[in-house]
Amino acid sequence: MDWTKIASEIGIVGIIAGLIVWLIKQLGQSFLDKNVKNYELELQNKSDLFKAELNHSFEEFKSELEFISQKAHKLHDKRLDKIEKIYSLLTDFYDDMYNLTTWKIVTGMEPEEIKKQNFDITVKAEKSGQEFLAFYSRHKLYFNSETCGLIEEIIKMLKDSYSDFSFKYIFGSISAEFEYERVKKATEQIREKVPPVKEKLEKNFRDIIGVSE
Repeated sequence: MDWTKIASEIGIVGIIAGLIVWLIKQLGQSFLDKNVKNYELELQNKSDLFKAELNHSFEEFKSELEFISQKAHKLHDKRLDKIEKIYSLLTDFYDDMYNLTTWKIVTGMEPEEIKKQNFDITVKAEKSGQEFLAFYSRHKLYFNSETCGLIEEIIKMLKDSYSDFSFKYIFGSISAEFEYERVKKATEQIREKVPPVKEKLEKNFRDIIGVSE
């Protein structure tokens, strides 16, 4: 047996086997590297797509928030305008009604002049009341239920008081005692019952417009 030849052949086989193993490893590594790069590229693409979608969603959300904020600011500005106007009208109405409860200087005036003076004051209160009620009726949607409740409570008291003062002009002459009782009732309501509710309404308005007490 030629051991030299055998050893030589074994060596060649070993070399060939080694080359095959090395080639397989290289091919396997190349395949793995290629797959890893493809996977990394796929991940990068997905990441870029997700970032783009996220940025788009963020911009849409920011735009929506800006729209809501602008809408809220406009609504608040409108409410401020309505509060300023309705409080001015309420003050006019209340002052005119309060004026009905005060004593007037009648020295040197004829009875007919006194009656005309009282009638003119009553008519003025009616006019300011109508303006106040009309404005509130058209713009009450700008106020919440608490604000509307306070306004309507004042409206009821002032309307009832006005009815007491204007009763004689609507139904003609009445007894002095009956007129006194109605005027007394209206005076107490205007001077004692309206002011506390009016103060609550003023506080409510201050809270809405952000005025600290």
